[in-house]
This record gives sequence, structure tokens and C-alpha cells, in this order.
Amino acid sequence: MDQDILVIHQHRLMLDMLEHGLQKQLPELTVATQLFIDTAQTTQKLKIILIEIEQLNKVAFKNLEPLIKQYPGARIVVLGSHPLPEALLARGVHTIMDLNQSLDDTMQRVSEIISGRGRGIMVSKDPANPPCSVFSRLSEREREVLRALCSGQKSVTIATKMDISPQTVHSYISRICTKLEVDTRQESVFLGMRHYEELQAL
Repeated sequence: MDQDILVIHQHRLMLDMLEHGLQKQLPELTVATQLFIDTAQTTQKLKIILIEIEQLNKVAFKNLEPLIKQYPGARIVVLGSHPLPEALLARGVHTIMDLNQSLDDTMQRVSEIISGRGRGIMVSKDPANPPCSVFSRLSEREREVLRALCSGQKSVTIATKMDISPQTVHSYISRICTKLEVDTRQESVFLGMRHYEELQAL
């Protein structure tokens, strides 16, 4: 069965959040997900492919031709930062999104791409202050909770491992959201997953 949007991301949690966001923002379109590029798939018609940059960093996919042939006519949107984004555009990528915005803003950008109003390099307006810098606002315990959330752990599991009550975990999550300037737990995880290496390094 043909789909409208294919999302390829190696992290299940991020994949699920992107899928949920797309279904909410674009309910009229069908969404399929993959944890990795599946070369065994037969040729399919798609409107758009959202693929994380790490997938394209794999040696086998330095050349985008296999992906383009597998999904002819699909707009390839790369999620993540690249030192030479123009090179990706030259290789057949339709749009590069650095994801330095909220989940809702990301979904809005995807909607614009599908409607033909977005193309090229879609980056944050203030690259001198990327969102990863906000992790320094968190206390070490708050960062520990956020790392656990990003790894898919439930509040009860986090409470047990940190030897605190579930209510205290929820209190940490509330403070995390306030300090990261996001509205929900899911958005804090979305931000943490996008910049997981920076979060781990603190």
C-alpha cells in the first residue's frame, strides 16, 4: 500500500513523536515509519521522506540514487545539521531542516514543504544560540531525569533508579519543561533527543 509520508529515524522514541506530530498536523495524509533504510522494499509512491542525517552518513548511502530510485518523485527532507548542506541539495535532497525549533514548528515546516511553500536549507534564525545550550540551565538531577526520559524510561522506573518518589520525578519534569521553555514532557524529550550528545556531555 502506498503511503504519503515516510519517516526514517533510528530512535524509536523520536520516530513515534514525529509520527504522532504528523498525524495530528496532517490527518488527511498517511504516515509510515522505519528505523532504518530498508533496501528490500519495493518501489513506492510517496509525497515526502523525512530521514535523519545519521542514515545518510552511512557509507552505503553517501549516494542518494538508491533512495531516489526506490521512491521516485518523493521529496527527500533531511533532519539534522550538516557541515555542507549545499552538497546534500546538489545530491538530490529537497530540504534540510536542523530541527532547532519546537515539535509543532517542525510539523508546520513539513506542512509547508508538502504544500510547495518550503524548500532548501531551513535552519534556525539564531544559529549562535542553538537550543542545546539550554541544557546548562538544568541541574544535574534534572539532566539525569531528562536523559532517562530520552532513553524511554517510565517515571516509576526513573523514581526507583534515583531512589526518589514518582511525584518528585514529575516535579523534576515540570521544572525541566519550564527551564527548556517547552509546554509538554514530550517536547522536552524531543529537544533532548535532537541534541542527545550535548546532553550526555554535560
